[in-house]
Amino acid sequence: MNKNEEVIAAGRTAELFACEHQRVLKLFRDGIPRELAEKEFKISEAMYQSGISVPQPFEMREKEGRLGIVYEKAEGMTMLAAISQNPGIVEAEARRMAKLHAEIHKGNVEGLTRQKALLASQIAEAPFLTEDEKNKIVAGLDLLEEGFVICHGDYHPDNIIVGSKVWVIDWMTATSGNPAADVARTLLMLRTGTLPEELPPQVQELFARIREQLTSVYLQEYMNITGISYDNIKCWMVPVAAARLVEWIPEKEKEKLLDLIRKPL
Repeated sequence: MNKNEEVIAAGRTAELFACEHQRVLKLFRDGIPRELAEKEFKISEAMYQSGISVPQPFEMREKEGRLGIVYEKAEGMTMLAAISQNPGIVEAEARRMAKLHAEIHKGNVEGLTRQKALLASQIAEAPFLTEDEKNKIVAGLDLLEEGFVICHGDYHPDNIIVGSKVWVIDWMTATSGNPAADVARTLLMLRTGTLPEELPPQVQELFARIREQLTSVYLQEYMNITGISYDNIKCWMVPVAAARLVEWIPEKEKEKLLDLIRKPL
């Protein structure tokens, strides 16, 4: 990287570098398949063109053998960082998170991966589950209602930028499907997710304290806005949790997911 490109953020799958013209380069880590990076670029273009508040994607760029995407710089900080600086805003931010999620679920974009088909393929590849367990989960998934709205697939406070406006980032996992499944995934991440190790210990400790408050306010606000019931959301928990086992997440988180999956089986 040249001296004008400084690391401004880092996550499990990518690093973010400042670059020219108030833009940023999201550079994927080694091991991330090219097709996933290309998929994120295409989805981000579609979301931007649909009017959803996402940073504009400009081009794909390769640096030192790693593929990246040049985006418009989203001015502000993540919702998680904002809450960590001022825990008193957690309820207001949880409500904003719910309202924004409900707005996303009003949209429909052509060409997105079908949600149920993706879940079924991920469940088939999930580690730790027996073939009998996988078959039972997929049989239950088959009974759930299809949907055709935009589903982010990784919606949580660290993928929301708040500033003069609100931005939603990281659209690699977006699908077309049932909004209740998208909410179920968000609930799973809020309840069982582990924060990135690079976050300061005080942020980790704070999130542990406010996790339940954030989750309950977000869920209640979303249900109030949309009329979707908790029963409708809950029935997606097991297939969404099983599909998540294929992801790059810590073993402790996978153990929590397995407990959740096996209780109703």
